[in-house]
Order: sequence, then C-alpha cells, then structure tokens
Amino acid sequence: MAETLFAAVATAYNGGMKTVHDHSLRKYSLAALTAFLAAGATGLAFAGWLNHGEGIFQSMIQTGLSWCF
Repeated sequence: MAETLFAAVATAYNGGMKTVHDHSLRKYSLAALTAFLAAGATGLAFAGWLNHGEGIFQSMIQTGLSWCF
C-alpha cells in the first residue's frame, strides 16, 4: 500500500514539473535581439542629434519665426 502511494505521489510530482522547452530559449533570444536593435537605433538617433542638432534647431527657429511675420 505504501509503495503504491509513493508511486502515485512520484508520478504526480514528476508530471507536474514544468520543463524548459526550446521555444522559451527562442523567445528570450528574440527579446534580447529586439532590445539590442532598439538600443542601437536609439544610439544612432542620439548621435545624429549631436552631430546635426544645431542645424535642426536653427531651421526650426527660422520656420517658426517665418510664420510670425
């Protein structure tokens, strides 16, 4: 009787455990790649603003002032 009970508990325990599947690794890899690409795009936008920010700002000022006159 005790062996049957222990066998049932062991089966329920082993059957209830979640296993790591290959698709979870793929999901984390895709999330990491997406984060890396988003960080790269943000870095390129920031670098572009540092290089051309003054010209962008001046053109915005000129356009804004031209609407006033």
